[in-house]
Amino acid sequence: MGLKIGLIGLDTSHVEIFSKLLYENKDNMYGNAKVVIGYPCPSPDITLSYSRVAEYTTILQNEYDVEIARSIKEVAHESDAIFITAMDGRKHADIFKKLIDYKKPVFIDKPFSITGQDAEKIFSWSDKYNTPVMSSSALRFSDSLTTLLQNELETPTGVYLNGPLPFIKHIPYYSWYGIHMVEMLVTIFGPDYRSVFAHGNEDSDIIIADWKDGRFGVIRGTHIWHSKFEVIIHYPNKTVHLPIYKDEKSYYALLLEEVIAFCQSGLSPIPKQETLSIIKFIEEANTQRAIVDS
Repeated sequence: MGLKIGLIGLDTSHVEIFSKLLYENKDNMYGNAKVVIGYPCPSPDITLSYSRVAEYTTILQNEYDVEIARSIKEVAHESDAIFITAMDGRKHADIFKKLIDYKKPVFIDKPFSITGQDAEKIFSWSDKYNTPVMSSSALRFSDSLTTLLQNELETPTGVYLNGPLPFIKHIPYYSWYGIHMVEMLVTIFGPDYRSVFAHGNEDSDIIIADWKDGRFGVIRGTHIWHSKFEVIIHYPNKTVHLPIYKDEKSYYALLLEEVIAFCQSGLSPIPKQETLSIIKFIEEANTQRAIVDS
C-alpha cells in the first residue's frame, strides 16, 4: 500500500470528497495514497457538525473502506499522514498538539485556526517538534486563477471577489466560509495588507482591504450558500473576469494534488507568513463586523 491517510473529524463534506478522489484516483493523480482510517469528533454546540457526522462516517465505512478509529492516537499510529478535517476551527490547535509527537505531515483543512494566537501556536509546535503542517482553501488552487497568475506578466492593481459568505453560529463571522475569498485575495496580492474594513446586513457583507503599496481588494458575499465564486482582476491595461465556478477541473482535486505532494515531501507550498496573514486578516475583519453587529 502507498501513502496511508488518516482523517480526524468527519463532519464536513470534504471528508467524502477527499476520500472519493483518492479511492477512484483517476489518471493516477495521487499515486497510491488512500484514506484508510478516520476518527469522528463533532462539536456538540454546532448543529451542522453533530447532525452530519453519522452520515459521513457511514459513507466512509461503506463506500470507501475507511476504518473508524476510537481515538486520535489510533489514527496517528495507523497513518503516514494526517488530515485534520473537523469543520470547527476552534478545535484545530488542540488536535494538532496531540499529533506533534508523531512527527507526521499534517494538513489542516480550512480554516487553519480561528485566531492569530492559535495559528502562531500551531507553527511554533510544528517548528519545535519537526511536524510538517500545511493549510489551504481549495479556491487558492482553482484552475483558472492558477493559470492566470502563472502566465500573467503584469502586476494586478485591483481585485473584486464575489461568492457565498454564509455564517454559522458559534464561529466568528468570516472564519468559516469567508476564508475562501480571503485566501484568493491574498494569493493574488500577497500577504502584506495594511488595513481591513468590514460591513454587512442580513443579506450580504462587504470587506475592503488595502495593501502597503496602495492597492485595494474588495470582497462581497451573500449569506445564502451557493457555489458561484468569481474574481475580477484589474491590470494597468486590462481587466480579467474569472468565473471560477465554470472551471472544468475540480479545485478540490487540484488542492489534493498539492496536499499529497506535501505529505510526501514535508514541504508546504504556502509560506508560513502567508497563512498567518490570512488568519490575521480574517480576525481583523471579524472584529470590524462585530462593531457593525453590536
